[in-house]
Amino acid sequence: MLGLWLAVACGGGDQPTDPVDTGVIDLTVQMDAPTQGHQLVTPTYEVAPNSEVDVCSIVKLEGTGETLQWVSRMESLVSQDTHHMNVLIGQFSFLDAFLEEGAAEAALGADIGQMLCSELPIMEQAFPIFPSQRENQEITLPDGVAAPLTAPLLLVFSHHYVNTQDRAVAINAVLNVETVDAEEVSQVAGLIFDDIGDLEVESGTRQVLKRTCVVERDVSLALVSTHTHNWTECATLNLYDGASETVESDPFFMNKRWDQPPILHFEPGSMELAAGDGVHWACHTTNPTDLPLTNDGTADGEMCVFAAVSYPSSWSVDDVEQTVANGDVAGLASLMTEVMGPCDTTLEDVEGPWPTDAEDLASATDTCGAWDQTESNTLDSD
Repeated sequence: MLGLWLAVACGGGDQPTDPVDTGVIDLTVQMDAPTQGHQLVTPTYEVAPNSEVDVCSIVKLEGTGETLQWVSRMESLVSQDTHHMNVLIGQFSFLDAFLEEGAAEAALGADIGQMLCSELPIMEQAFPIFPSQRENQEITLPDGVAAPLTAPLLLVFSHHYVNTQDRAVAINAVLNVETVDAEEVSQVAGLIFDDIGDLEVESGTRQVLKRTCVVERDVSLALVSTHTHNWTECATLNLYDGASETVESDPFFMNKRWDQPPILHFEPGSMELAAGDGVHWACHTTNPTDLPLTNDGTADGEMCVFAAVSYPSSWSVDDVEQTVANGDVAGLASLMTEVMGPCDTTLEDVEGPWPTDAEDLASATDTCGAWDQTESNTLDSD
């Protein structure tokens, strides 16, 4: 259960152009299942013409004999033109593995199947373990690093789709979860996912939305990414030095493609943060509309998200194994809280390298153009 998170995917063929054809456009996708692990596929959902939907698919990852499994790689595929698809987990997710079958659904208050996310009873109690925006995305962890998962496991796929066509489209999502043997795991991965929930950009203005994510322990970063909407010209990540309380002037991550944010993987030992250090994330946003931009959960609003996987977590492999072996549900809830969630500390007032004064921003023609676009990469596994 505690997994990673970041990424997604897409597929589907070319869209028909015959204006007379009023049938549903099939944008459903499929991919080969992993040789070791699990494949999860959501049911097909038809999105009405010229509409926006956030549909939640409740899917069970079935048990295969071993309650504790270790995830080393994830790959997702989603229908063409998906806005984003997030895989969510909650304290309800692992109950079937330790109580009786159906306990997870009872705690969630919903059965396996589909519904609008706004109708899901305890949506606010779920955490994103796999936020994704890319069409087809692969996430890999360094050798020896893995995320724990219990099986069976109940997950929620939150699929946000904006259909701008005059015909209905059929969509779905596929997630491959690859596992490794327990003896190959020496460090537990943790997920960082943080957002600026109270952002607001006034009509006709430019603004650099920024926060600084600080870690409380020495960690290495396995990967990073961001999530924004189309009002953001670029998203940047810069290193923060806790001793001097300064931010490096040059970003190590630059994304100018809001709809396909890269996932940047790091070779082991190449991106290390000491306790008190962190990552300064910023979204360079312009609002040309007549209304303020807010984080309202729709495609017309804006978000400014920083996501990362770090290791080692505060839990050791032995800690995880003992907790699962003992059937300690309360311990698993604590594990989920400690290895998945927001930054240890989030600072709002750190001065970064970007202009923030309205007058300075008005005269700054481009705060994104001096740096090259970051591209996605993956790690080769031995």
